[in-house]
Amino acid sequence: MKTQKIISQLLDLFRQKPEIPRPLVEWMITSLEKTWEQELSCDDVFALLDQYAELHMRGEDTAELMPMLKQHLDVCRECCEEYDALVDVLEERPGTKQ
Repeated sequence: MKTQKIISQLLDLFRQKPEIPRPLVEWMITSLEKTWEQELSCDDVFALLDQYAELHMRGEDTAELMPMLKQHLDVCRECCEEYDALVDVLEERPGTKQ
């Protein structure tokens, strides 16, 4: 998730609701702190998510093999939820349960 997108979301939230819950503010600040100079977009992540999940299912070190994707999942709730759902489906397949 790009810094500009996070800032835009923050501004939208402040316009809509001046009283933002503290956990949400803390999550946004943490996301900004974790922002890298070069990052993957959500579209980039969706294109690679199946490969990343397969690596995870094989017990590979996904953070080492795909660090930019891992970083994106750490800060993007939507992509992380998509990844979690994909892993859940893969774990249900016969022969892939860990």
